Amino acid sequence: MIRDIFVFIECKDSVPRKASLELLSIGREMASRFSSTLFAVVLGSGLKEAADAVAHYAGKTILVDNGSLADYGWDTYGLVLETIVKRYGPMVVMGTSSATGKDLFPRLAARLSAAMVSDAVGVDFEGEGIKIKKPLFGGKVISWLAPKMDSPVVVTFRPNSFSIADGGEKGEIIAEEADVVRNPAMKILSSEKSASVKVDLQEADFIICGGRGMKAAEHFAILDEIADLMGGRTGASRTVIDSKWREYDDQIGKSGKTVSPKLYIGCGLSGALHHIMGMDTSRVIVAINKDPNAPIFQYADYGIVDDLFAVLPALKDELKKAREET
Repeated sequence: MIRDIFVFIECKDSVPRKASLELLSIGREMASRFSSTLFAVVLGSGLKEAADAVAHYAGKTILVDNGSLADYGWDTYGLVLETIVKRYGPMVVMGTSSATGKDLFPRLAARLSAAMVSDAVGVDFEGEGIKIKKPLFGGKVISWLAPKMDSPVVVTFRPNSFSIADGGEKGEIIAEEADVVRNPAMKILSSEKSASVKVDLQEADFIICGGRGMKAAEHFAILDEIADLMGGRTGASRTVIDSKWREYDDQIGKSGKTVSPKLYIGCGLSGALHHIMGMDTSRVIVAINKDPNAPIFQYADYGIVDDLFAVLPALKDELKKAREET
């Protein structure tokens, strides 16, 4: 079996996402290990510049530029990606554990009859194969999965799982053609794209997240200020979203987004398992809660048992001072 590596490139506003560059970086290491070729796969419309950018990370870049791929759809993207994978026959197909990745890759794996590992956070090498690191049960268990290498495996990784290596010489760009057929059972009535300029929640290095302990929507203003000072993003628990205090785009947890920032600060969060499952792989976790028995402290690297409305203003002031001194 060909031991080549495929990385599906996600783009935002025609620019490759940071998480995709992370996967290209680890994919390069895998390809070197197996003496194979790393392919970047770019699907969409008007993405030649994006293909040029990722070509400095991959041995070869496959570009399918088609007007019918201007907007993501699991039916169109799934069919095209399936066609390309079958045409080249890679050993591993990697993608980001994003909303798009969670929608697309399980379908692709089923169509290919391939093994599927989702929400992975690391990879290691074992002989002629690989081991994939995946947290379970809200991070209480870390599993290592070793898929058989005699058939393809599809893996999605959480953003911030790997560092981004420097780009190298520009590799070959291959323009491919593929039929783009929409599912006749589906009809898009309307679509609306958010005009948000905030840092992408899943790719943020710093996240400050508010829970029910924030007490009201207006109290999230101070979290937004702190996030801006740190160049990060504000998140929210499911209870907050259900209370209409924040938009769903901010939700972290099993029914929201999975994040792995370098620093995660939880404010007024109890630490329910469905929330922990979305942030347990954060590098450093800080919890602020006046209840010393809150479950969140079991997962925190540092804990502050105090009134968050006393802690947060002090934190904001110190961050402002630090910024002024630099």
